[in-house]
Amino acid sequence: MKCYYYLILGMILCLGSCTNTSTSPTVSDILHAPVTTNVPNSFTFSIDANQYTDNSNNDLSFLSDSLVVTLSSTGYISGQAIIFVSDASNATIFTDTVRSNKTVAIAHLKTTKPRHCSLNISNLTAKLAFAVVGQ
Repeated sequence: MKCYYYLILGMILCLGSCTNTSTSPTVSDILHAPVTTNVPNSFTFSIDANQYTDNSNNDLSFLSDSLVVTLSSTGYISGQAIIFVSDASNATIFTDTVRSNKTVAIAHLKTTKPRHCSLNISNLTAKLAFAVVGQ
């Protein structure tokens, strides 16, 4: 009987000392995290941003020099996003700054093959979607 008493007391002490020190993202963090797809001949970035700030640089792998580029910003409240796409020699293929609701669509853009995409986002609260696809 005494053995059970110590076993129960030990279990209570072990369970009572458990704390959650995890740094796992919250549901809100996950809902407002960007989604990026970077595969050969296609790059997409989308986010439902809430005061989101980040700088990302992505290496691209395009086989085509004929592109479709789309940019959409809806529900804009604040902040900005600067999008820059360049080729292997760092020449500009596409650049735009988001500071409002906007839609940009460019089909059959003839250029050099994209090699880099940078997104500089500062305190953005908006839904942003950007895509570059080779034809």
